[in-house]
Amino acid sequence: MFPRRIPLAWHNLTHDRRRLLAAVSGITFAVLLMFLERGFQNALFDSTVEVIRLLDAKIVLVNRAQYALPAQQRFSRLRIDQAKGCPGVASVHPVFIETYYSVLKRPGHKGYPIRVIGLEPGEPIFTSPAINRAAADLKLPESALIDDKSKAKYGFNSTSPRALSAEDAELANRTVRLVGTFELGTDFANDGNLIMSDANFARYFPRRHPGDPLSVVDLGVVQLQPDADVLKVQQTLRAMLPNDVAVYTKQEMIEHERQFWHASTPVGFIFALGTLMGFVVGVVICYQVLYASIADHVDQFATLRAMGYPSRYFIGVVLCEAVYLSLLGFVPGLLLAMGAFYALGEYTGLLLVLTLPRVAFVYFLALVMCTLSGCLAMRKVLAVDPAELF
Repeated sequence: MFPRRIPLAWHNLTHDRRRLLAAVSGITFAVLLMFLERGFQNALFDSTVEVIRLLDAKIVLVNRAQYALPAQQRFSRLRIDQAKGCPGVASVHPVFIETYYSVLKRPGHKGYPIRVIGLEPGEPIFTSPAINRAAADLKLPESALIDDKSKAKYGFNSTSPRALSAEDAELANRTVRLVGTFELGTDFANDGNLIMSDANFARYFPRRHPGDPLSVVDLGVVQLQPDADVLKVQQTLRAMLPNDVAVYTKQEMIEHERQFWHASTPVGFIFALGTLMGFVVGVVICYQVLYASIADHVDQFATLRAMGYPSRYFIGVVLCEAVYLSLLGFVPGLLLAMGAFYALGEYTGLLLVLTLPRVAFVYFLALVMCTLSGCLAMRKVLAVDPAELF
C-alpha cells in the first residue's frame, strides 16, 4: 500500500511548511478537543465512584432503592449486624454520608455544602493511609479531616497542617476543628469532602433520623475472611438479608454508579456529542489539507499515471499522508491535553486521568478521522487524467 522507494507522501506534505504547520495546528485542536471531552466524561465517572474505589471492601451493602450515591437512600443499621453473622464474613462496618445539612464555612463568611463521611475511627474502612493514620485525631470531639482537593471556595489552607488546625471553621452551625487532610477529590455533585468519626457525625447531624442519627446507614463495608469466596458470600448475604438491601461486589457497585451516570443522565451524551464535534472538525481540516496537496501536484500525479503507476499506488500515497497527519497532530494534542488535565485537576479537584487505553482510543479516533478525510480526498487523485498534461 505504501510507497517503498521515494517517500512521496512525506514530500507532498512537507514541501510547504506553512501549510503543514497550519494543518497540524488544526488537527491538534481537534485532538485536544476530543481529549478534553473524553476527559471530562471519564472524570464524571471516575470522580463519582472514587469514594467506592477507596473502600477496603469486597462487598458493599446499599439500600435497594438507591439509584446513585447522591440520592442518599439509607437502610437500617440492623442489616449491618445481620450481615456479620454470614459465613465467610470477617467484619462489616457502616459508613454514613451527609450532604443536605452539611454546610462548611469560616466564621463571617459564606458557607458552602460539603459531603461529610462518618466512620468508625481505627477501623480499616478506607485504603487511604492518611485516613487510617488520623484515627486518634478523629476520636477527638469536634474534629474532622478535610479533603485537600476540595475547591478553593471553602477558603481553608489545606497545604499546611499547622495553619489548617489554627483556622476557625463551622459545620452545620457548630464549631469544627480541622485536624488533617486526605485525598478523595470532588465530583459533579460534591465540591469537597470531610471525614469524621461516627460519634461526631451524630452530634453534627441529629436530624438525620429521629432518636438515633446512626440507626440508618448509607453504605455497608463488608470485609471477608482470607479464604472466603466473594461470589458465594454475596449469594449467602442476598439470601439471608431482607429485600430492602442490595448486595454488590465492589466492582459491581462501581459499574452500577457508572451505568447510572452514563445511561440515565444527559451528561454522557453531551460529552459524547462534544467528542463527535471534534472528530468532524478534524475531518474537515484534514480533508482540506489533503485535497489542496493533491491539487498542487495534479500534474505530477498525471505524469506518474502516464508512466503506468496503478491506482493502488496513489491510494497508498494519500492514505500515507493521512497517517502522517494523524501522528503529527496527535503528539502535540496529547502533550497539550496532559498539561490541561493537570491544571484543571488542580483547579477543580476532579480526577482527570490519562490512561494508556484512553490515549489509544483518542489516537484511534484521530487515525479514523484522517483516514476518512483521505478517502474523501482520494477521489481527486483517482480522477487524474494523463491528458491533463497537454
